Amino acid sequence: MIRGSLVTTIYRKTTEISLTALDNSAAVTLMSTDVERIVNGLRLMHEFWANLIQVFIATWLLQRELGVACVAPIAVSIGRFLQLSPAVDTVPS
Repeated sequence: MIRGSLVTTIYRKTTEISLTALDNSAAVTLMSTDVERIVNGLRLMHEFWANLIQVFIATWLLQRELGVACVAPIAVSIGRFLQLSPAVDTVPS
């Protein structure tokens, strides 16, 4: 839904620009790339907050069942995250 409205809005603005201002093929290429980046950014933003809620609920449920022992899986998860964080920076985009 967002992608469709963004493409329509950008296309409408692009067609209103004078013909000497831009090449049409370049505008369409930029439009699809920009829309894809915006959609991916919004998807990542929603995954971030949803994952935080999921972690808090899972931790609460573990604490109810295991008590203090729920700290061990959380510590392993945080340790693994910190271990993999530098690897994410080295991946070419």
